[in-house]
Amino acid sequence: MKRAVGYWLLTVIIVFVLYVGVSVLFFNHAGPAILGMPPMLFWFTVVPVVTPLILGGLYLIDRRVNPQWDEEGYDVRG
Repeated sequence: MKRAVGYWLLTVIIVFVLYVGVSVLFFNHAGPAILGMPPMLFWFTVVPVVTPLILGGLYLIDRRVNPQWDEEGYDVRG
């Protein structure tokens, strides 16, 4: 259980760094357009697409680390 909570916290930190850290460090400038958008707008368009992929990976890791009762072969009917 502790490992699963650690993975969730790590994922929250990764998403926070993507939104705040990477955008400020690499895309906060008036540079050439990326796909017709300013760099910051491009980044804030890409991050919501990448975040579900990160969360999907976390879901797969969480299922492996912390299986639910119905995945362990328990019979509900007794």
